[in-house]
Amino acid sequence: MLPVVIRSRPSAENDYLPLSEYQSQTPETFFEGKPVLYFHDENIKAWVSREQYEKLFFFSRITADNPTSLSPTPPESRALDSQDNVTREEKKVEVFVSSRTLTLFSHNSGNGVEIPYPAITLHAIKNFRSFDTPGDDGFKFSGVYMQLEFSDSSPDDDESFEPIELTLIPYKAASDESAIDPLNAERTNALFNQISACSNLNPDPQNDEEDGEGEDEFDADHIIFESSVDPDDAIEGLPGVFQGNISGGLPPPMPGSSGWITADNVNEFFDEDGNWIGSTGTSGELGDGAGRVRGRDEVEQDGMNGYEEVEDGDAKRPRTE
Repeated sequence: MLPVVIRSRPSAENDYLPLSEYQSQTPETFFEGKPVLYFHDENIKAWVSREQYEKLFFFSRITADNPTSLSPTPPESRALDSQDNVTREEKKVEVFVSSRTLTLFSHNSGNGVEIPYPAITLHAIKNFRSFDTPGDDGFKFSGVYMQLEFSDSSPDDDESFEPIELTLIPYKAASDESAIDPLNAERTNALFNQISACSNLNPDPQNDEEDGEGEDEFDADHIIFESSVDPDDAIEGLPGVFQGNISGGLPPPMPGSSGWITADNVNEFFDEDGNWIGSTGTSGELGDGAGRVRGRDEVEQDGMNGYEEVEDGDAKRPRTE
């Protein structure tokens, strides 16, 4: 999905609905109104490779009129290898994580970008240490690493597309460039968790090809047992077996099974006194004696209910319970 470039800074107070306020009341509608602000931080460093930084739009291109360096700044830059083949650029941005988009705005360039969540194909917490002294536990920090896919989902994009690798690092807004923000880990976790929460609110949209594949699978032949259907509809070579429909529901009842009897249709099968009345076209006629209570004398007569009549009339096989 494609991002939206913005030229004015969003207002956390006026353009968004605070999450605490949203959770404390029942909204009048879920389809209109301001987006809900899940996370806001004014001091975030955005790192991206030199080959990709212009794709994020809020980076200022270095020119003779604008010689501002985009190189990562200390103290976080001490985690980077100066000989690394991947040269990173840095821009300090303000981050808004809302229920609709992830917004990054640069006060320096006056530009920002609204990133739809389906464009974030991967996000994770990335840990950093000093490159020169990796064993120094006093110098470590973390950031949210993301891969972004800005495309219009055309068929030609999939083969040649290279994701944009962006890392967002909360930093300490102070003149001291030797110390890492002691709240870096807490802020990073909060940023990651709220991006995850808002991503779940904005699932990837299904394209037409995926919908077509699902319909093909759903339209596959179903087999149901014989019921009150036209015998001419039977599957050729399989007498008594009929093709079902795509509704996904239960097959029609077997003859005499009467289907499901529920509170909604019980009046079709029993009268007010509880007597069986059947259901025209559904169950058919019941067999002789069905629904009738038989007496003991009738049950225990010869040849019934476990007794078997023999020729001499004296020896009888005892019934089994």
